[in-house]
Order: sequence, then structure tokens, then C-alpha cells
Amino acid sequence: MGASRWSNALPVLEVPVEMMHSRTSMVRAVLSAADRLRRRHVRFRLRTEGFSGCAISFLVHLLLLLALAYFNLWTDQEPGGIAILVPVPRYEPPVAILPGDIAAMEPPPGPLDERLGSFEPAPVAPTVPEIMLAAMPSRSQPVADGDLPPRRFQSKDLLMATGSQVRGGGLEGRDPDSRATLVQTRGGTPASEDAVARGLAWLAAHQRPDGSWRFDHRGGACGTACGNPGTVASTTAATGLALLPFLGAGETRPDSQYREVVERGLYYLTGRMIIGRHGGDLQEGTMYAQGIAAIALCEAYAMMQDESLRVPAQKAVDFIANAQHDQGGWRYYPGQPGDTTVFGWQIMALKSARLAGLHVPEPVLVRARHFLDSVQEQEGAHYGYMTPGLQPTPTAVGLLSRMYDGWRQDDPRLAAGVDYLRKLGPSRTDMYFNYYAHQVMHHHENPGWDAWNRELRDRLIATQVRRGHEHGSWYFNDQHAESGGRLYTTAMCIMILEVYYRYMPLYGRAAIAADDF
Repeated sequence: MGASRWSNALPVLEVPVEMMHSRTSMVRAVLSAADRLRRRHVRFRLRTEGFSGCAISFLVHLLLLLALAYFNLWTDQEPGGIAILVPVPRYEPPVAILPGDIAAMEPPPGPLDERLGSFEPAPVAPTVPEIMLAAMPSRSQPVADGDLPPRRFQSKDLLMATGSQVRGGGLEGRDPDSRATLVQTRGGTPASEDAVARGLAWLAAHQRPDGSWRFDHRGGACGTACGNPGTVASTTAATGLALLPFLGAGETRPDSQYREVVERGLYYLTGRMIIGRHGGDLQEGTMYAQGIAAIALCEAYAMMQDESLRVPAQKAVDFIANAQHDQGGWRYYPGQPGDTTVFGWQIMALKSARLAGLHVPEPVLVRARHFLDSVQEQEGAHYGYMTPGLQPTPTAVGLLSRMYDGWRQDDPRLAAGVDYLRKLGPSRTDMYFNYYAHQVMHHHENPGWDAWNRELRDRLIATQVRRGHEHGSWYFNDQHAESGGRLYTTAMCIMILEVYYRYMPLYGRAAIAADDF
């Protein structure tokens, strides 16, 4: 009600009859009290000094105004209750997730388990664990048979769950007994493992109380202590991406330092899933999130053998299969013609599903080959984004996909593509390109691997932040980091430094020949 309406009402003693008929009992009581006060003034002619008829008139008017105000504030509400109106927050426009251009608007928060504890707003610097690489090849103390839950298969059996022509790429290198050996023999160093440990500590410190992570980390316990927040709204993409480095480091054993961090993140992802006739939807607006979250669920199921993860992991893969375009690709939305970067995350999710023994329809893999054929040049040595071309990141994604599809190590097309990446060298800022290209170079075991690895590995070690609340994180100015922020950059850098054991070699002595994708 405007100020003019109130001012016009002040000199008026009479109340319109139609308004009186709609008064609540409380308003009538107030008016009755005011009338009694007026009659008492007339009847007894109060003679209190200084308390004039004008003051009594003012009091009567005030009571009337309060009654009218109460009436106008509440007559529009349903009787018997109080309605509280909360302004709806305005969402920011969709922004690019990683290299794409569509992202979900942030949905309501997911379910909160009482086990997750309370929110502590005060920034707490990441606690970096002591790094003891000398103890990594084997546990210093034997584990009693009753200390670990029974497992239905050994880690080496993960190699047998896939049907690719090269049965490498398994997850068994993440076991502590294998990890140290692979670090020493495949190009890692104590310094690179120290950087991984510090990066994991930063990620753990930025997990939300509900188990999630956000690309815009400012709303958590960190507050504004860390710079370079991301703008992408998808919580499933951020949570899946943050989980992958913990899974890559094998942090799923009952005695692992970050076992609870992993469980909380998985709990959040499964709670965010929308199950429908097409499978389990984890997009929150983008198929990038679907692929990334599906990889996390599939790897966690393969490593932990927690049966509660089987259905969510399978449902996430089912959604990917049903979202594929009829020409074999994936893009931002289900059914769109594909692009190479979104394609790469979905292929890795399907690979992880097979490693976990989940069902992946063969026609999906056949169509995926068709998509790669449609964007290749030089018979598959180079790849474009949505059409044939020669672009660095699409080429790295395409070559890695071909490796998992069964191309032999001595295939001249693969050798030509690897040589192209070798000549480019690692990017100083683009961790998205480095993530895929580093895997290609590592798996191919080209003579250029040692120089490539040394350059990228040592640069990441040298550029990791070692001060304040940002300790253990990375950030580089490039197009992907602008949307993904420090969380995206840190997760990608950790996974690059985990390449020595995150997936077993595709063509080394651990690889075994087979039939199809």
C-alpha cells in the first residue's frame, strides 16, 4: 500500500460498510475497543491534565489505522495459516562447461545424510598428509583376513572384464602394491607423488557438507580464501570430476585416508540421479556431467564392489547409450549430433563400465566407431571437432578412443597421430588437451614419451601452489579454466600426474590381445 493511500485515510473517521463486512474478528475487536474508548471520553469527560480531546482522537485514529493495516496485510492469505514469501534467486545464464557451451542451471540441493555432519564456515587450510613413498610397494604391517571385506575377484581380473583388442587399461595399478612400482618404472617421481597428495588434500578440504563439490567453491568452507572460482552450475560434473583423482589414487580401501570423502561424494551422486525410462540422468543440463559422473560411479563399483553402486552405475551407462545420436556421437543434449570432446567422456564411461562388468550394448560401440570415422582425417591420424579436421584436442581424444577400440600399437595411422602430438608438445596452460594427449603418449610408449612426460610432469610440480588456502591447487588462464575454475584445473592436473598407474598400459606387457571394443 502506497504512502499516499495512508495519508488520504488519516482524516477520515468513517469506515466504508463494504470494508467492515470483510473484517476479521480481530479487526472487529480492535474497532470495538476504539469505540468504547471514544464513548468513555464523551461520557466521563476525562479531565487528566494535558490529555486533551485531540490526543484521544489521535489514539482512536491510530487504532483504526493499525486495524486497517493488519487487514490489508493478511486478507489475501488463506485462513488458518501464514504464508512466507521468499524471493526466488535469479540464475545466471548458462555458461560453458569445460570446452562446451551449455551448462545446467544449479538445481536444488540434494539429499543430506545425517552422517555428513555440520557445516563449518571458517576456512581451514588443507592438511597435507606426510608422503612416505618408500613404504608404498608393500604395506609395512600385514592385514588380518578379517580386516577387509571379502572381494569377489582380484584386481588383476579387471583386465578380463573388457572386450577390447587390447585388454590393458585396467584399474589394478591403483592398488598400493602396484602403484609405487608403476611410478618408478613409468616416469613418475617422489615429487610427482607429493604433488598428487597435496592436490588431493586441497580437493578434500573443498568438499561440501552434503558430499558434493562445486566449480564455484566460494560457497563452502573455503569462502573467498581461494581465487579463480568457476562459473559452471552442474554439481554432478563438479562432484564426478573431483572424485576421479581420489579413485585414480586408489582411495577406496577401508584403510584409505580419503575413503569417507569418496563415500560422501558417491552418496551425493547417487542421490542426484533421476531414474527414468532412458536410464539414470546425471546431466544437470549437460552430457559432459553425465559422462564424468558415470565414470566415477563405474570405477567406484569396480574398485569397491559395493553392490549398492551397481544399479546407479548401470543406469548411468544406460542413459549414455540411449542419449547417443544415431550417427554415433554425443553432444551437450541427448540425441544431438556429436562433437569429439563430449564423445571422449562418454567413451571412457563405457570403457569403465566394461571394466566393472556392467552391460554396454554392442550397437552403441559400433555407432561410436562410425562417429570417429566421420571426423577423422589422414585415415584416422587426425581428428576434428564435429567435422574432419586437424585440431589438437580432438586428435588426442580420437587417438585415445581408437586405442581403446583396439588399434594396434604399430598401426601407422596411430603412429602418425602420436608423432603429431609429440611435435606439438604439452600445452603450458590447456590441461584439457594435456589430459588426453598425456594418456595417448603414455599408452603408446613412443620414444618421445620420456621428453614429453618430463616436460609436463616437472611443469606441474613447479606450478602447484604451496601457500595459504590454495596450497596444493593449480590454476592456468585458458578457456576451459575460466568456466571450470580452480577445482577443474586441480582435478585435471592430479589425474595427469596419476597417469603412471591410473590405467594400466594398453600395449605393455600387461596388455592381452582380444576381439572388439
